Amino acid sequence: MWTRAGGRLLRLELRRNTMMWMVPLALLAFWLDTYRSSMALSPLWSSRTLILRQGAAVDDFAPFAVGAAAWVGGRDRRRGIVEQVDITALPRWAGRAATWAATAGWALGAYLACVGFLYGAIAWQGAAGSPPWWPVVVGAVALVACSSLGFALGVLVPSRFTAPLAAVATALVLRQTLRSGGRYVLLSPVASPAYSLAPPKPDAGVFYPYLPDLSLTQLLFLGGLAVAALGALGVQAVCGAAGLRRLAAAVTAVGLASCGTAVALIGTARVEANGVVVPALHDAADDRPLTYTPVCGGRRIRICLHPVYQAYLPTLTAALDPLLREVAGLPGAPVRVDQVALSGARAPLAGADVGGDPPVAHLALDIGYDGAMWMGPSPAGQALPRRCCTSEQMWTSVPYVTAEVLPPVAGAILDRLVGHADPAQQAVVEGLLRASGVPLDSMASAARIDGSPIGLPQPGTPAHAAGERCAALSANARHAWLTAHLADLRGGRVTLEQLP
Repeated sequence: MWTRAGGRLLRLELRRNTMMWMVPLALLAFWLDTYRSSMALSPLWSSRTLILRQGAAVDDFAPFAVGAAAWVGGRDRRRGIVEQVDITALPRWAGRAATWAATAGWALGAYLACVGFLYGAIAWQGAAGSPPWWPVVVGAVALVACSSLGFALGVLVPSRFTAPLAAVATALVLRQTLRSGGRYVLLSPVASPAYSLAPPKPDAGVFYPYLPDLSLTQLLFLGGLAVAALGALGVQAVCGAAGLRRLAAAVTAVGLASCGTAVALIGTARVEANGVVVPALHDAADDRPLTYTPVCGGRRIRICLHPVYQAYLPTLTAALDPLLREVAGLPGAPVRVDQVALSGARAPLAGADVGGDPPVAHLALDIGYDGAMWMGPSPAGQALPRRCCTSEQMWTSVPYVTAEVLPPVAGAILDRLVGHADPAQQAVVEGLLRASGVPLDSMASAARIDGSPIGLPQPGTPAHAAGERCAALSANARHAWLTAHLADLRGGRVTLEQLP
């Protein structure tokens, strides 16, 4: 009988729940924030779900869910019908649960519809890679937890001001979480690339499997909050018989235990290159790289990318080819350029190093959220870098890729090939940079970001004049001289006067 009565109450609440009037506002917030920001990124699953993985959708829906749940939770007390409701045959805990379920159902349904529309649009446009599902589940459970806490607050503090204050407080707490660091903040479903200890990686799930450790811990914590809040609604004397209240107390204890377990687990977590590792939940198989067949281009020196980034191979080849053409065939020059995974959470747009025998250049590319920001030299009179374009425009433009990717690649290759210790080496490096079309003013920015040496001569010095002479040589003459003298140059046995 209770089940049938609870079902009828749930249907009634679904038809007149306050959250249904909040859904249009939540949809508008999602479209302005999460959807538009995601679709401006590169058409890759790893990139276009980056905003979602940072918790933007939860940030859009949570204040409305909390406010609506708090308003509904205090409805009976505000209307003065508590005594009439308390004497109904349906236990008060079950009645509250049905009312909460309707509120959470509207919020959860709208959230899943929005995320489904976003994923459908990404898939319809033929995005490369595979969609991540763990962040969707975490967002859904986060909204359930928010609605549970809001409803419990509305029941305990049934004021007209509770709902708006709860919504504002939720927005402020989420914003503060975005600006906070530390290990335990990782339990929050929102993360900031600038402040979080481990913000979502743009290439997660591409080179290595997507690590579910943090998502599982977040689910344990958020699910525990939801269960504890719902259990707390049934411990009051008006909520039913003693046995039912004891059950509610046990449910509350289980929820709190789940939260405590999640807190203990996140205390053992460590941040690695591929994400957050929680030892008790970690699968060693996730540490093995995913197998793939690279796609390659280039003329003298092959440039190989992960097939997910195949669309950007022509642009990257056109940007790097002038430099690679200058060094191809020289003793110690890289025989290939291979793309590798990003090494850190706050990696620059591009990073490179050269290693191995024969030498291979390893290139890491941040084709994600950071790709929409111009990281090069600031315009005159401006203290901060200026925005240039969307991420897709950035990575499909040869001039932009030349300005952002070529300097760190050139710095790594030429430092390994020539060196930067003496004036002759610096002059030859400058000559090769000029001949390759590398923007010299971008070299300093690249060095500040990834720590690579600069080693360029100052204007007006003899080394600067020697670098200009080197750049003015024909490509064949420059290549022939380097082939014959590169070993001595690298060993510091060539003076400025001996340079061509």
